[in-house]
Amino acid sequence: MPPSPVGVLVMAYGSPPSMDDEAIYAYLRHILQFYRRTDPDPEAVAHLKERYRAIGGSPLYGITERLAAGLQQALERASPGRFRVYWAMKHSPPFIEDVVPRMARDGLDRAIGVALAPFRSRLSTDGYYRVVQEANQGLTNPMAWTFADDWHLHPLFLALWQSRIEDARRGLPETALVVFTNHSLPERVRRWGDPYPTQFEATARVLAERCRLPHWTIAYQSAGGGSEPWLGPDLIEVLRAYREGGGTHVLAAPIGFLMDHLEVLYDIDVEAQAEARSMGLHLVRTPMPNDDPRLIDLLADVVTRKAVRQ
Repeated sequence: MPPSPVGVLVMAYGSPPSMDDEAIYAYLRHILQFYRRTDPDPEAVAHLKERYRAIGGSPLYGITERLAAGLQQALERASPGRFRVYWAMKHSPPFIEDVVPRMARDGLDRAIGVALAPFRSRLSTDGYYRVVQEANQGLTNPMAWTFADDWHLHPLFLALWQSRIEDARRGLPETALVVFTNHSLPERVRRWGDPYPTQFEATARVLAERCRLPHWTIAYQSAGGGSEPWLGPDLIEVLRAYREGGGTHVLAAPIGFLMDHLEVLYDIDVEAQAEARSMGLHLVRTPMPNDDPRLIDLLADVVTRKAVRQ
């Protein structure tokens, strides 16, 4: 009897599955319960709904589904019948904790988890993997799980972003500033020795060298609430300082993200863009990888290499 396929679970952060008030509330409540053990107030729900309305709703579901389908096809071409790909969300349906038991019911006994985030952190990628492990421990016959190795300096990841940056720079003056952005996390991750900021900085540095950028910097964006400090500098502060110094053109390269979703489509394209216009600054953004074949090939390579060592 041939061995059962190796399961592959690709995981994204999540988004409301609809613009209904109930869906927005459930999504935000799941996030706040996960991190703070609290419920959202009506003002927070209304604010989140307004942000999603401004971008016409999130395309995250469709992108994630296409990415998983593309990954299945790429793995099947290389190793017919060896892998079976699933996808799940951390904070919205289909939840990770629901998909893991489904994989077991489908007869899988081995699986590889891949969080769709390029930089590792206890508060980011490791959080996805903890949910997987907790769901797995609740099974009658737990599966053998392993998780993706770091891929922030993978040649395909670098090539993917290099092409996007170089294409976007063609319409800008040589003096334009390239700002590499990443989702902010609480500042305490530095005290932990968390790899998140160093991986982000290393990737930005390598891309700046490969693209031969004369002017570049890094910034964090989309910081959460609460009273504790978050990683910086903040994107808006970087834009303001650059404009005050006489700068006129900026290219945002959100290398901490893979797909179009709220943090890109609203926080950069709406919020940061409005700030830039108010300063007289010309701001453009690189397209996101989304389901680009090079991202699919990268993930297939990460999965295949991990399966060899499993």
